[in-house]
Amino acid sequence: MKISAITLTPIQTHRRTGSISSHLILQMHTDEGITGLGEISDLDMYRMYMPDLEAVRMGIEKVVLGRDPFAIEAMHREMANYLHNYFASAPSYPPFTPGSQIAAGIDMACFDIMGKALDTPAYNLFGGKVRDRIEICYPLFQVKAEADYDRNLGYIQDLLDRGISRFRYYVGVDWDKDEKFLTALRDRFGNRVILKALDFQARHYWKDVLRAYERLKPFGFEVIESVSWREDLAGMAEIRRRVEADVCEHASSAAQAMALIRAGAVDIFNITVNSGGILPAKKLAHLAELSGIKALIGTTQELSIGTAAQAHLGVSMAELSAASDPVGPLL
Repeated sequence: MKISAITLTPIQTHRRTGSISSHLILQMHTDEGITGLGEISDLDMYRMYMPDLEAVRMGIEKVVLGRDPFAIEAMHREMANYLHNYFASAPSYPPFTPGSQIAAGIDMACFDIMGKALDTPAYNLFGGKVRDRIEICYPLFQVKAEADYDRNLGYIQDLLDRGISRFRYYVGVDWDKDEKFLTALRDRFGNRVILKALDFQARHYWKDVLRAYERLKPFGFEVIESVSWREDLAGMAEIRRRVEADVCEHASSAAQAMALIRAGAVDIFNITVNSGGILPAKKLAHLAELSGIKALIGTTQELSIGTAAQAHLGVSMAELSAASDPVGPLL
């Protein structure tokens, strides 16, 4: 079987907050009539350097045309020559790159072809299933204005009605507003809402995060994420020594993961298929498992294809100790 052609389809979706996300759907065609689907998710996060559609198409064709979709490891080695800054190394933020997300779309499509050719779920191609479902939590964006209080509280009620009770909240724009919102959340919903995490978004010095942690600790949460500037591994490690909550950080490349391990900076790796695909994400998951580090699955905003890939990854991971973040089109 050989990959014979690709089709890229750009689409846009609206988030509940009103912002727009742009995606590319990849159809990978083979000479045996099987078409695999992949997704290049949420490219609007790059703002001023959105990749050009024609350039993406030409780049993907250069890597995949004429190749066996089952030779996914060899294909990743080839992609590393053309798509820089994914898996082997990556910038500190965003936690993935246009290159890693293009690679992820290719990786998804190849696994989809393999599963269809063998008539088996994709998870059977990378270790098999160790659980039937994964728990998710929903992101709540930070309160910036008075209208955001009622908006977020309304979202929570809607999601509770759908059966989602675990949430993570982005903090750090205004600590007073954060405290006011969390007070309203607990007053209205009590213990019906489980606050999985406070996400500090790597925007603050670790000492400021520590003060905020102590201030917000009474509201009850399990995890704190991105607790200092991305390069400040010593600060992350210092916070980890001083707090009761687990400390989580994105592990988007082998280099980042090894640096976090050596520094003793985290309890949990945030791993996502957007770091280059299912195969690289599994390697990061294995690294976490072998290092005694917990793992969860992170997200940008995936559509149904990307969310399915995250789910297949999640049910196949031996170590998945915290609720994960992909909520797909619900975002």
